[in-house]
Amino acid sequence: MRPADIYEKLERRGIQPGRIKQVVLLNQPREAFFFALHFGNRTIKQVLEHIEWWKQALKGEFLLPDDLKANIAQSMRATEDFVWGVIRENNARIGNWDIRWCWLPTASTGPADGEAFTGMQVKAANLTTGEVRTHELSPRKMKDARRSELYQEAFKALGLSDELWLGAPRPFLISCRDPRGWPLFTRWVIPPLYELLAPAYTSQGHYSETTDNTSPHLRRSALYPKELLEDMLELLRTEHPGFFKHMTIAQLKAALQRHVSRTRLGGLHNVSPQYYLALRRPKPSQKYFRDSALAGSR
Repeated sequence: MRPADIYEKLERRGIQPGRIKQVVLLNQPREAFFFALHFGNRTIKQVLEHIEWWKQALKGEFLLPDDLKANIAQSMRATEDFVWGVIRENNARIGNWDIRWCWLPTASTGPADGEAFTGMQVKAANLTTGEVRTHELSPRKMKDARRSELYQEAFKALGLSDELWLGAPRPFLISCRDPRGWPLFTRWVIPPLYELLAPAYTSQGHYSETTDNTSPHLRRSALYPKELLEDMLELLRTEHPGFFKHMTIAQLKAALQRHVSRTRLGGLHNVSPQYYLALRRPKPSQKYFRDSALAGSR
């Protein structure tokens, strides 16, 4: 089946391609995933310390040619900006604080250049006390400053710099299993895709003593219609061919059964990607997070 065919098929069921793309591709912690792929089990704190070591080493270096030193310094700045993007992504929830980043209306940077840039407001709301803190990053600053500088300024202004989580994202995203079983997909892709598509696939279900708490005489829709599983697998193979090429219907169904089980047990299946890492962090005493600045509850 051509990629366009599966989207046309789903559109006939009333499911817009844009919503599918949002779930399958955009609602993932991409920066944390790239960090995990590149830096392995290193913590964010360790990478920041390594960057700082290089910055200090370059200041006292006199043997390297100036152009090589400039290239290394540029690489360190780019890496630092990327790491702070990971920090922002993984700190949407800091303790009891809910962090939101909102774009402000577009404004001109000044009559001289005539260019328009957008500022940003950062809001921290305490879910326990109701306290709200805000900080604005001006359009001019958004244009001129580096990303790492902007994010450090925002967290410092909110008074949350010392509480940032700087652990290792990898354990939450990548496991020793086959890639199709990585938490990145079993947490962020497969369950939301199922919740989006399932209402459009209705067929008579069978009563199960382990799944249903109702009378066997009451009928419900099937949880895993064959056509739904086939279309989900086709979508996954279309958008992530390197990961799902060899996945079977049985394996996909098993992943969905775990999701439905968590659903009925009141688990974290519907937690947005921005909050999952914060909600599932182990306590500091566990080995991966002894150096973390913040650790939430399981």
